[in-house]
Amino acid sequence: MKRVELEALTIAEVSSRIRKKEISPVELTERFLERIHRLNPLLNAYVTLTEDQARAEAQAAEAEIKKGKYRGPLHGIPVSIKDNLATQGVRTTAGSKILSEWVPDFDATVVKRLTAAGTINLGKTNMHEWASGGTTINPYYGPTYNPWDRKRIPGGSSGGSAAAVAASMCLASIGTDNAGSVRNPASMCGVAGLKPTYGRVSVFGGVPGTGGYSTNHFGIFTKTVKDCAFVLHAIAGHDPNDPLSSDEPVSTYAREIGKKVKGMRAGLIKGYFDEVMIGESRGVFAEAVRTLEKLGMKTEEFSIPLMDLIPAVQTATSRVENASDHLPYLRTRPRDYSASLLHRHIHALMIPAATYVTAQRVRRLICQELEKVFERVDVLVTPVSMPAPTIEECHRGFVEVDGRKIQFQDARGSFWGLSTIPFNVTGLPALSVCCGFSSSGLPIGMQIAAPAFQEGAVFRVAHAYERAAKWYERKPPLP
Repeated sequence: MKRVELEALTIAEVSSRIRKKEISPVELTERFLERIHRLNPLLNAYVTLTEDQARAEAQAAEAEIKKGKYRGPLHGIPVSIKDNLATQGVRTTAGSKILSEWVPDFDATVVKRLTAAGTINLGKTNMHEWASGGTTINPYYGPTYNPWDRKRIPGGSSGGSAAAVAASMCLASIGTDNAGSVRNPASMCGVAGLKPTYGRVSVFGGVPGTGGYSTNHFGIFTKTVKDCAFVLHAIAGHDPNDPLSSDEPVSTYAREIGKKVKGMRAGLIKGYFDEVMIGESRGVFAEAVRTLEKLGMKTEEFSIPLMDLIPAVQTATSRVENASDHLPYLRTRPRDYSASLLHRHIHALMIPAATYVTAQRVRRLICQELEKVFERVDVLVTPVSMPAPTIEECHRGFVEVDGRKIQFQDARGSFWGLSTIPFNVTGLPALSVCCGFSSSGLPIGMQIAAPAFQEGAVFRVAHAYERAAKWYERKPPLP
């Protein structure tokens, strides 16, 4: 395998070569570990490497494949895991000071399922403190840097996972998404990022306090949409350890890849998403919609009542649920939180029970409104976020675009979470796919959402767009 090939590899491309014994899982793993050692000092995407474990898993995979025991498209594939998913015998910090030395004695269900599929775990990826923010500027483990421009953030909270995939430091990564923590970093790093339907993927083994019970999801980062379909098939399905996981049958999602989208209907939501399309993002998104139309899709605009209440609903439900897990630490170790996160949890604990209940009722009404829209369209198409801001701008708290001062945080929460939280509140599947670049070379994402458990429709549209636009072929300018 030539030295330059690693950057271009995808799961779809390498898995067939592994099955044919043209590529050795051992050689592949060594190449990725070598790349991590070279690039991680520049990007800080990983906080813990599992080199010995990875080599042992690679040797086992290679021995099985030589005996003809090929498990499927993930067999021998190097992956990474966000550091708030339990990994047996491997430090799991949740990006916090409090859990800096915690070593679980069990694996999260998604980790078990990836292992059963034959993947090689290279290590744990950096994240925002307790998964409670969108920058991955971590006060205890250092910031993760965007592979497209190391002065900029990768997004968050799963910033290390997105950066690792974008920089070819693994072929897939598992993140978590409570308010956009997969889709926003996927957008800012130019990779595919899926938040599945609520309950589609078990969240057993996620660190308590890194997401609300009714809004948190485990999601997937890959270089391409097809790769994402492979990973979802491996990790989806009911889990008796997670009472909120669904027993809805698991599809062979890759079968949707390559199907034509001509005649499919795409909905565009008026009003709510207009504010997040700032600067060049508006033009890039409009051009992406035109590409879908050229592929034969029909577009229609909708106004959805109560959309403007979604940030309040997210705050009054997710933050309350999340803060409840922190009560023991808040009582005994309050100074082991960053000041901003400590204040956020205190604020959440002051939200009355009546407000929480009212928010859940409003949430049901919002879900019903979106269900009506999906009677007329197959998917919704929205922007994801602005191009990645600089770390300096994040410390300053705002960016100036088109003569406007855009605050990153206000009473509604984070600015770049506004476009993603509708699908955490409703639990619907949504995927970010790169839809273009800014004039300074920064990726911008488009979000595609569908009715519950219709990930196949998301993959179908996203893959058709991806192949037509070909933005996935562009690589970060890394040394």
